[in-house]
Amino acid sequence: MTAGRTAIVTGGGRGIGAAVARALTARGLRVTVFARTEAQVRAVVAEGGAARAVAGDVRSAAAVERLVAGHEAALGPVDVLVNGAGILARGLAEHTAPETFREVLDVNLVGPFLCARAAIPGMKARGRGRIVNVASISGTIGTAEAAAYNASKWGLIGLTRCLAEELRDHGVQCVAVSPGSTDTEMLARTPFPPRMSADEVARVVVFAALDAPDAITGANLEVYG
Repeated sequence: MTAGRTAIVTGGGRGIGAAVARALTARGLRVTVFARTEAQVRAVVAEGGAARAVAGDVRSAAAVERLVAGHEAALGPVDVLVNGAGILARGLAEHTAPETFREVLDVNLVGPFLCARAAIPGMKARGRGRIVNVASISGTIGTAEAAAYNASKWGLIGLTRCLAEELRDHGVQCVAVSPGSTDTEMLARTPFPPRMSADEVARVVVFAALDAPDAITGANLEVYG
């Protein structure tokens, strides 16, 4: 049963994140969408894809703490956290500026860590919760000209498995979903053709968040299309 349950979706203003928010809302969850661009998250709420929009940066521990506290005050305890915020920087490794490399890791890896860190205490106290990290096939096979993105997604899968072990005995599960080429604005900046839609990936994320058995914890669900 999903009635009365709530979720936070980061990166919820567009692409896979917005599709996940819509799909969770359709299942009866009350969803907060979180992203840096206020107009995008407000648009998701306006179209009925979420209950609440919050603009902010996943790289900020203070912003993430406010996100979780505000969500719980407005909608109730966080039952599901979907870490969907992500950015891509393309180019050969030797041409990638150190600050660019750090920025990608901060959004794609440190951000999910901060969000999980903020949500976990409440989940543990209630003895239930599900964290789904949107990783990438690039985190399992690697691709050229995306050193920071690859490193961040490999790291995110590792973080997922660590959290699964730490939370296993507390009724909280952590799962990664690793899509291949998905028809999003981010993919449009790459030479790769899309093989699936954001809505297709969202269905897998929702399965991991709501329908999969607890034994799935620590798994990385690869979605190729």
